[in-house]
Amino acid sequence: MKANINKDNTKKDNKESNKLFIFYVSLIGFSLSILACFWIEPSSIVKASATVGTATIIQFLVAGFFMLVAWKTYPRPENPKKLSIQEFNVFLIVVFLGTVLRLLLIPIDSYTSNDTARYLFDGKLAYEGIDPYQTAHDAPELDVLKQEWLPPEEHAKYVTLYPPLALSLFAISASDGIENATLTWKLITVVFSILTLIIAASLLNSLHRQHYLPLIALSPLLILESGIGAHLDTVSAFCTALIVFSAWHKKPIWLGISIAIGTAIKLLPLALLMPIFLLAIFKRKFTFAFITAFSTLLSLIIIYATTFALGFKPIGSIGIFFQKWRFGSPLFTYLETLFNGQTLLIVILSLFAIGLLLIAAYLFFSKENNTDTLLSGMQFVMTLPLILTPVIFPWYLMPLAVLAALHPKPWLLAWILLAPLSYEVLNQFLCCAIWQPASWPLVITAGTVISILLLTTLLIHTSNRNRLTSLC
Repeated sequence: MKANINKDNTKKDNKESNKLFIFYVSLIGFSLSILACFWIEPSSIVKASATVGTATIIQFLVAGFFMLVAWKTYPRPENPKKLSIQEFNVFLIVVFLGTVLRLLLIPIDSYTSNDTARYLFDGKLAYEGIDPYQTAHDAPELDVLKQEWLPPEEHAKYVTLYPPLALSLFAISASDGIENATLTWKLITVVFSILTLIIAASLLNSLHRQHYLPLIALSPLLILESGIGAHLDTVSAFCTALIVFSAWHKKPIWLGISIAIGTAIKLLPLALLMPIFLLAIFKRKFTFAFITAFSTLLSLIIIYATTFALGFKPIGSIGIFFQKWRFGSPLFTYLETLFNGQTLLIVILSLFAIGLLLIAAYLFFSKENNTDTLLSGMQFVMTLPLILTPVIFPWYLMPLAVLAALHPKPWLLAWILLAPLSYEVLNQFLCCAIWQPASWPLVITAGTVISILLLTTLLIHTSNRNRLTSLC
């Protein structure tokens, strides 16, 4: 008997040792795939530029694979409420690695997008006292500045679409001068990315879900879109983490302020107010709900009133953007083949309203614990406008990547991992200035996500039926 127990313990130890070995190999593989940026970065050779899209897709997929392996092989704590020294060291190693990889990408130029040039030019205008909400880049009085700052020509006809606090960050970066502005902006995005990691790691520790850490620390989307793309959505992801952090610690005033700040950076975090408010109402926490809503509203009024007082009119061209641009949206692309004009708008608004009602019903009837219900509600309410919008660039999913790390769902992880397939457009754009997105990334992404949703639904239905049968 004792020999059998010892044999079983030996097998268990060997299994855990092999799993830990695979975990550390996955960390090495992930690091190498991220550092491939130094090889992918296009040179002046046209041929090299023509393969950047393909190389970027491969990088995202390989890094995503190693992230999933690291997640599945992460050594689960025996007691998540009290980590041993070895378990805490593993936790720190992953946080440290995620931080270092983010820092190492700062010197690399943004080659997957030219958004940085747009950000900095808008910031330069604001810094010079010119209202970028009223003055487009093709205005004659901006010719001298344009020759110096070289903003993207495809945006020249349109005024800015970014909210006030985003514009203030652009202005801070541009104030450093053309020589240092890009580096300053890269430092800002990477710092916010690291802060997102720290806040999310703290949340995972509080939630006793330390084994989810690789999904945030080693997320290729969060690392590459902050360190290479240098997108504003990096700050939006930070605000999302801050909102969840404030909600978890039940700080309604700070929660409202966080939502307002996120909204004044990019509009999407405003959607998070709905599940927070409704769930509090359904749980009869009326004071929490109304303080949060009031704090959000008051903070937004202060931010926008200050912006108007400074002489800016923060309306922007977001409506024109969604009218003119089409990219990366499987559902909208399909709906646009069936409807057009006013009919399409009615269909989109109807689907949005139905989606909100379904989310509200989920929050009311959910049997998950309050934390998981709230996180799921946040995921659903952020997903809804994204799937109905005509434009989904990969970096738009950065806030969702934060939420997915806190409460993983197969369909959401699949969407986040496959969204970078749309980078195939870079091949022709970088070499030949041709913007012609292919349809196959939409088909693969939509097909995979729908298949996972159907399979998950089938498994849940089968599990419930078996449970019912066993009870009978």
